[in-house]
Amino acid sequence: MMGQFIPIILTAAGTLVLSVGIYFGIRYFAYKRAFRLPHQFDFLWIVTTLLLLFLGCFVQPPLEGTVDPKLIVWLTFVVALSSFYLVIFVLDQFIVEYFMVTLLKIYIPPPLRKVILLLIFLVAVLVTVQKVFNINPWAIYAPTSLLSLGVGFAIKDFFQTFFAGVALTKIVRIGDWIKAGEKEGEVTDINWARTVLRTKAGDYLFIPNSELQKGSFLSYSYKDRRHRCQIEVSAAYAHPPQKVKRVLVSAAQDIAGILPNPVPEAYQGAYGDFSINYVLNFWVTDFRRTKEISGDVLTRIWYAFKREGIEIPFPIRTVHLAQNGSETASEMTSSLLDNIDLFKVLTDEEKLTLVKRIKKETRLKGESIVRQGHDGRSLYMVAQGKLSVTRQKQDGTTVSLGELGPGQFFGELTLLTGEPRSATVRALTDVELLKLDKSDLQEVLNQNPALAEKLAEIVAARKTTLSGIQETGASSSVTMEKRALSQKIRSFFNLD
Repeated sequence: MMGQFIPIILTAAGTLVLSVGIYFGIRYFAYKRAFRLPHQFDFLWIVTTLLLLFLGCFVQPPLEGTVDPKLIVWLTFVVALSSFYLVIFVLDQFIVEYFMVTLLKIYIPPPLRKVILLLIFLVAVLVTVQKVFNINPWAIYAPTSLLSLGVGFAIKDFFQTFFAGVALTKIVRIGDWIKAGEKEGEVTDINWARTVLRTKAGDYLFIPNSELQKGSFLSYSYKDRRHRCQIEVSAAYAHPPQKVKRVLVSAAQDIAGILPNPVPEAYQGAYGDFSINYVLNFWVTDFRRTKEISGDVLTRIWYAFKREGIEIPFPIRTVHLAQNGSETASEMTSSLLDNIDLFKVLTDEEKLTLVKRIKKETRLKGESIVRQGHDGRSLYMVAQGKLSVTRQKQDGTTVSLGELGPGQFFGELTLLTGEPRSATVRALTDVELLKLDKSDLQEVLNQNPALAEKLAEIVAARKTTLSGIQETGASSSVTMEKRALSQKIRSFFNLD
């Protein structure tokens, strides 16, 4: 009795082995190339395999002839269509999506891609109809010219919309930002009928392809995704324009999303009633972040103007109130000076002189405080926040020298000798800094020139120690003798 079912068992086993083998072969091929097949592939493969199993079992004895022949014919037709669709789907994923789009970076318009797949599948349907039902589908034609005319009018709008979508894909791609009328957004889909935009507010705008092609629209991504942003800022007449423009350009540097080339530029706009108007231009590639990036630049400008003493005037009455926390701030600054070896040699009176002259600065996350190779005449003390210290070697590589936190300082050699910055210091968080300039220390050294020797001794020891740590693995280390450093300090502060 069991011998009668051997053909069915062999057919089912062979179908399963072949199906599973091909399935895992395709999956392995996609895995090795880091290409992700959609879950639709799994569903199609399972359905086709089950249909093949069902058909294979009922065309083998002893089940052969137990099912209506018409049902077998229709089942054969469905299995053939399912198999054709699965093959077309796999070829589309590997040849078009993976090879042409992913590897060769060839852009294929979605409507054109869909219509090509549809035409291929339609040909497969016609061939299947001819083979399974013995019908010649190529001989079918419209019986009357009137019917043909009616069908033509019925599908006129469809073809007009479809070909409009195909034409649009030459200038509009998924991921582009466009503005149609008063609405702007990112193109998320281009189908046969319409183009879909996702606005910055997260809403979806559906525009018929025919309307988009007939009308005018603005593209922020066509051929070049770079977009120029413009910010207008006012400054008081008392500040030199060159200084204001320099500060504006500096505020647009080291901000994520802003292109280094073309470089940000600032120019003088017009003379206003209360101020001089300035314009700052910078370039970005991610249009969706223009407002966010512009907001970061405006924040940087506010802090930069505050540090440089640049006033943004406005016609209101300003009332100055005394602040009770000034003594607390002075005590905090004095305590910070006590913890720095460089200033432990100062008397209490000399420390008080410096405390009165030290300036407080706020720097934002990502902002460069000093840059390697740049000139400077100031020392910074960290009150709050964290900073990174990096140095660029001669071969162009950048190495990390560590991090700085509250109570630490940097820039002492530049303050005392005017040497260029030896490293780049960037804010890892928003930081509060205390800044001491050469002019602030000048008064103390003029009153006590002998301090130059003590400062030289401390800085020489610190620099030698840091050089040994920072230059690990380098060809040579930098050393500076106390006498040479003392002479530089005296010369820099005109103490001779």
